[in-house]
Amino acid sequence: MIQAQTEGAPSAIAVAARIQHSLVRPDATRAEVERLLAECVQFGFQGAMVNPVWLPLAVKTLEGASVKVCTSLDFPLGGETTATVVRATAEARQAGADEIDVMTKVGWRKSEMDVDYRQHLAAVVKAAEDLPVKAMLEAALLTAHELALAVELCADAGVAYVKNSSGFDGGKASPKLVSTLVKLAAGRMGVKASGGVRTLGQAQMLLDAGADLLGSSSSVAMVMDAL
Repeated sequence: MIQAQTEGAPSAIAVAARIQHSLVRPDATRAEVERLLAECVQFGFQGAMVNPVWLPLAVKTLEGASVKVCTSLDFPLGGETTATVVRATAEARQAGADEIDVMTKVGWRKSEMDVDYRQHLAAVVKAAEDLPVKAMLEAALLTAHELALAVELCADAGVAYVKNSSGFDGGKASPKLVSTLVKLAAGRMGVKASGGVRTLGQAQMLLDAGADLLGSSSSVAMVMDAL
């Protein structure tokens, strides 16, 4: 665990405790995943975000640690059927995942297929049982009206967190967007900020804007800059 070595370190430690350290590149190697998991323990990150194929390794490696094992489903395009995503959710839960991030059906929302959008997420939440589900909204692809209704549908489906972006095509996190999501969530769900989170200052601004969690693949660099 990192220690408070400088005046900036306490802030870095507090921010680290809200970061889900992510490695979801398709070419990520076992050695890289093992390094990510070790960094999560070393720097006190809240969670390790890995692709489902690495869940057994993450669960075994982090056994006994306080780090949450997280995975992303239907990522990054959100093109799988509900039945497929529900099976993947159940499999991830059985494999030992602690939290699940799932892509929303952006095309359904933009097509005003709101019943389908909500039912899909509700089915994932049901399959996850007691695990928190975070819905990746891809806010940059939505109008203000579409985003507001997406958040309502997520709340109605029982989602635990709304997440502005997968980091793939949904834009970058900003304090303004986080504040908007916090307002729309109205205390019913948490907010995870993701996409382009690369500096400690930026991370702190997102937390100050109301984000509960941060997703980043630059977690070590941003924390080390303050130590």
